[in-house]
Amino acid sequence: MVRYFLFFFVLVAAGVVSLAGFRGEKFSKTPLQITPDMKHQPKVITQHGSTFFADNRGDHPLVAGTIPVGYNLPGRYSQSGVNNQAGNSTFTSEPTYRDTGIMGEVYGDGIALEVNARLLERGRERYEIFCSVCHDRSGSGNGVTKAFGLATVASLLDDRIKAQPDGQIFSTITNGKNTMGAYGPSIAVEDRWAIVAYVRALQKTQLVKLDQLSPEAKAQLEKK
Repeated sequence: MVRYFLFFFVLVAAGVVSLAGFRGEKFSKTPLQITPDMKHQPKVITQHGSTFFADNRGDHPLVAGTIPVGYNLPGRYSQSGVNNQAGNSTFTSEPTYRDTGIMGEVYGDGIALEVNARLLERGRERYEIFCSVCHDRSGSGNGVTKAFGLATVASLLDDRIKAQPDGQIFSTITNGKNTMGAYGPSIAVEDRWAIVAYVRALQKTQLVKLDQLSPEAKAQLEKK
């Protein structure tokens, strides 16, 4: 039994050495490569050549006008007055409460932008574009995706969500949670805070009875 084992062991070892070759040794002939695509992958390697381009260079300047993912142009999202008051573009992943919703090691509370009618209107607009498909326009979680089998959508009107700090809701929008995807790359920081402010407004509407509304508010509801 041991004799057969040694025989097959030597046979396998010889096969491995024959196929793999002696790495590091120099030969005058081109080495045989069983899987050449592992060593010569069709990708651009920094400071290497590339036959894909006419000049055989792998490194090229960035295309004019392109920006990195997550980069905000100044003034592009100005629903809260002015964007980037210092006048400079900023990345949206800076370790600040405004960009993360976190203070120290815990979620912070409070909207990082000035809450006014313009911010709430912007939040309503962004909410209906990005959020209502799952959470519906009222926030109850009965959006159109529920009819297609996505039954795990949380109601934003639940006490559990109401008790969450503003920073936690912002972080959920940014990074996603459970079946909800991350919207950080798709929604600007200012717009995420606008959505948080609008969600808080939706939650507060559940505490008001119809007979407590002003005639103007009732008229708005009738239009919807």
